[in-house]
Amino acid sequence: MRTIAATMLLSVWLFDDPTARAADQTFEIVRGSKPTASIVIPLDANRWTKQASGWLVEYVHKSTRATLPVFSDDNLPAGNLISVGPTSIAAKAEIDLNDFRWDDCRVTVKGNTLFLIGRDDPGTSTHDWVGPRGTCRAVLKFLEHAVNARWFLPGPNGAFVDSQDSVSVAADLDLISRPAFAYSDGRSVYDENVLNEPGKSISALANNYRKSVKAAPGGHSYYHAVSAEKYFATHPEYFAVIDGKRTGKGNHLCTSHPRVKEMLVEYMGMRYEQGLDWVSLGQEDGFLRCQCDECESKDNYRFLDWVRTKGGKWETFQNSELRNTPPERLLQLHKDVIDETTRKYPGRTVMLMCYAPTAWPSKKIEHYGENVVAELMNLNGDYIDAWKDKVGGMTGFTYWFNTQTPMGVNLHMTPREAADRIKYLHGRGFVALSVDPGGTWGLEGPVYYMMGQLLGDPSLDPDSLVSEYCNRVYGKASPPMQRFFSVLHKRLPAVLPLDAKDISADARNTKVPRDLDTVAIYLEMYPPDVLEQLGACIEEAEKLAETEQHVGWVRLSRDYFDFVNLLTRMLIAHQTWKEDPSALNKDALRRSVDLFEDYRAQIVNYSKEYTEQWFPGHAEFAKWLVANLEDTSTAYYTPWEARKAIVLEKGIRGMPMGYGTSYYYSFIREPLTLDLNK
Repeated sequence: MRTIAATMLLSVWLFDDPTARAADQTFEIVRGSKPTASIVIPLDANRWTKQASGWLVEYVHKSTRATLPVFSDDNLPAGNLISVGPTSIAAKAEIDLNDFRWDDCRVTVKGNTLFLIGRDDPGTSTHDWVGPRGTCRAVLKFLEHAVNARWFLPGPNGAFVDSQDSVSVAADLDLISRPAFAYSDGRSVYDENVLNEPGKSISALANNYRKSVKAAPGGHSYYHAVSAEKYFATHPEYFAVIDGKRTGKGNHLCTSHPRVKEMLVEYMGMRYEQGLDWVSLGQEDGFLRCQCDECESKDNYRFLDWVRTKGGKWETFQNSELRNTPPERLLQLHKDVIDETTRKYPGRTVMLMCYAPTAWPSKKIEHYGENVVAELMNLNGDYIDAWKDKVGGMTGFTYWFNTQTPMGVNLHMTPREAADRIKYLHGRGFVALSVDPGGTWGLEGPVYYMMGQLLGDPSLDPDSLVSEYCNRVYGKASPPMQRFFSVLHKRLPAVLPLDAKDISADARNTKVPRDLDTVAIYLEMYPPDVLEQLGACIEEAEKLAETEQHVGWVRLSRDYFDFVNLLTRMLIAHQTWKEDPSALNKDALRRSVDLFEDYRAQIVNYSKEYTEQWFPGHAEFAKWLVANLEDTSTAYYTPWEARKAIVLEKGIRGMPMGYGTSYYYSFIREPLTLDLNK
């Protein structure tokens, strides 16, 4: 994996301007809205090669109204050809893909044929979209160049192409595109369901929210390998001794038991045999150590003892005591599992979860193996330096945009902040990232697009990408919408600044002071003068937007602006009434609550037909609006369509918003829960 990190290459573009070339120096595809080239695919083309050719037909037609014919490579037509995927003519032309990795792709013209091809190996027995789909990427790269296609948002209205009568490319065109990261895991804002794995949709693939390795990141494999539900009744000895008694609660394991190691190896093997190449290994969440004599003899990890004697919090322990006294019982078990798995499955990769008790590496293990990629959950320099010489490569999990945290439904990161962190981690040798966006498109759309582009090429300028997004998505309404986002991007760091020297993955979401709750954050971020600035931008944009697409996407930001506007004004009215509980202030508070409740009901009741067209991320927004302080397993991870009827039957009015009530979560109770008739 060190070689992977050391040899990461960025996209190499070798396009010339076709308008400056003579007719005999171009490869013609469409002229006067009539096709002058034919698509050729392999006779036995797989699903994704067929999908790639379908996208090519669809988007050339959207641009030119011409429909390119499709042939299999056993029936070649005359004239110019567009070879999609590993066709027989690509084999004869000996298109060089030998040094390709991940989903690298090539777009090249040789004679009368344009070759669109990449490294392909998609699908496992459980997930047919996981793995490299380089041919799909080659088609998308061609469309970006030839018809200026972009997929700024998910869904049918998020794609944009130029209208033109003819399409041609340079006769000596040669493009090799090498994305900077192997995958972006976590939330998938460009797919139908934000909580699903990335890469099913054309917009996700175009914006590098995809998995080009057959990987199952995420850790917490103990739950699956040695399930308390399945094994505790018959084999309590597999599970931890806590306070003198074996317990299955929490799925904590006895890490010194030999059968536990065997079951972890068996689980890893089962996942490899499903077709995966990278499989994650990690302990349960909320780890509690086994207190049996054998386990306790292996290390001096005693977090709960430290809490009892010093009264500190986990974060303090992790950044002090843990570094010198890591749980060697866990780290050695994982090393043994890695060694045995490597012996049985040579060539496969283990993703080692470096999280909570295993945030720091072992003091006894020099190196975990070149086939090991560390999944770091703490991404500041100290943790990176501690791991970089212990493993073959690194990936990272971030909390930049998680709406469950105190920031709530809001802008969480500016484009520049996110760009700085992506560039930093790429420069430190990271091969993949989980960026975890929450689908708040009306406030964070430009950031999502910019991040996707930087996952392909971190050298791109974030400001230019934000301008590109606004110019295409909003058309003539772009100037006021750029001002709208500029106000947000300036306001956030002014209210909640980040340490410019601390390029850490946790960034703002997990560094908000514990005494600054969700209500206080909205009041700080959106005082009346800021709301007036944002509202003026939206009103101007609504007047300037012309096409259906531009009007629809301005309307999405209007919905999110109305949220922060009505919510914050309600919170201000509540604050005023608490300071002076007069009848006048109570009436003003009641009116503000009524306005917000009407707005909340409108958003929650949007039809699926509408949200699929014009409201990406609606499910995540609606769930937050009516979460009712319930556990995230119910309020967040239950699909919205399954939860909606239950919520509506219960009644929305008076319901608190957000998850839980601890410092870690975003939630708002009063004034929504007040009975103002009393």
